Amino acid sequence: MNTYFDSHFNKKIITIYPGEYYASSGPEMISTVLGSCISIALYDDENKIGGINHFMLAKDTSIDNAQGEVLMGKFGEYAIDLLIKDLVAKGAILENLSAKVFGGSNVFNQNENNGAQVGATNIKFAFDYLKQLKIPVTKSNTGGNLPRKIFFDPETSKVYMKYINNTNFEGDSLKQKEESYIQEIKIKEVKNLFPDD
Repeated sequence: MNTYFDSHFNKKIITIYPGEYYASSGPEMISTVLGSCISIALYDDENKIGGINHFMLAKDTSIDNAQGEVLMGKFGEYAIDLLIKDLVAKGAILENLSAKVFGGSNVFNQNENNGAQVGATNIKFAFDYLKQLKIPVTKSNTGGNLPRKIFFDPETSKVYMKYINNTNFEGDSLKQKEESYIQEIKIKEVKNLFPDD
């Protein structure tokens, strides 16, 4: 996580990275940059509490599930529950929660015929899991080929979003980071298959 003051919004900005989540009822905004990853903004309008997560892959295929919270947060199946738990601990009511879903771009320009795209798999998982939890999705902006930068205001539940041209430095940097994170996760999964090594 990183914190800075933004003069445009005139607020403190909390920037989260893959595997992280943040919830608040204060006068601050939460930001992240998404490629094939997904961020789900969950909020309780009645109690003015909201938060977002940032996950990279839908499910954890490793054998060892006793992983650190940040690594767990990189998988949708844990990231949503971690955020809900934090929101409820801060005073949100589960039945009041609504969601906004962002991300899932095909930043790797994978051909649909070459198997499931990471972004498309993440999008399907996010909507299916929220439906299973009976949390309504009020807005979404998913898919496409461009990365996104989002700012979420937990007090108002507003999300400000802009596309990042993937030919610029930030887009290329994001693509490299995502590839590196995914490789890191895959390496950890392989190591978990051989715990004695």
